[in-house]
Amino acid sequence: MALRKGRCRLQLLLGEMSQTEFAQRMKVNDSTVSRWINGKREMTYENAVLASNILNCHAEDFYEWIEVDKGKRQR
Repeated sequence: MALRKGRCRLQLLLGEMSQTEFAQRMKVNDSTVSRWINGKREMTYENAVLASNILNCHAEDFYEWIEVDKGKRQR
């Protein structure tokens, strides 16, 4: 088995924090956060680690993880 990233869970993890406040704390544009949430762009590992420190969670929490057969590319 292998894993692939599913949908971004950032919106759920923000809780009461606004996207704007989160973007300011991450030192990125609001549009970048929106792209992450809408699946238009993936977070880099470095951004996921920084975000996990801000939101007190783990970097792997930002995406759903889907098991797939190793060697098969599935979308």
